[in-house]
Amino acid sequence: DRFSLEYSDVYEFLPAPFRFPSGVTLPIGGYDFASLRVGFNRSVQHRVAGNLFAEYGTFYNGHKTEVGVSGGRLNLSSRISLEPSYSLSRVDLVQGSFTTHLAGTRATWTATPFMFTSALLQYNTDTHAVSANVRLRWEYRPGSELFVVYNEERDTATRRFPDLASRAFIVKVNRLMRF
Repeated sequence: DRFSLEYSDVYEFLPAPFRFPSGVTLPIGGYDFASLRVGFNRSVQHRVAGNLFAEYGTFYNGHKTEVGVSGGRLNLSSRISLEPSYSLSRVDLVQGSFTTHLAGTRATWTATPFMFTSALLQYNTDTHAVSANVRLRWEYRPGSELFVVYNEERDTATRRFPDLASRAFIVKVNRLMRF
């Protein structure tokens, strides 16, 4: 288990106005912001593990507060696990305020020590998007792998069944060659 305390100081220059999905727009300019993050990590050796965190600091020309859980892991069996995550962000800027929620879970099934399938499902309230990522990884020989990935994102802000925003099907093969 681990407790952490982190401080960060970031400078960012926006060469063009930046619009958040909530409609708040930041003007062109340089922004210096700093934050303090407190976290607790419960080790993966436990049946229930994960990271709890809280962060507060300046954000562009305002402030941001964020709390959440990530890297959570619940081992249902030696082959099946769930990894829920959730974050709540409250942003208060000169141009306006907004709150976002990001919730998701990853389910993983390990068929063998060399093959697993995982599925990630997420919902973002700021973009009104539901996204899914399904991935198969097979190490068919040491150092050589096959990946089959399916990604899909849907917009939930529509009146009917969520509209398809993007979809991808990817196959990747790599082969280790020793000389």
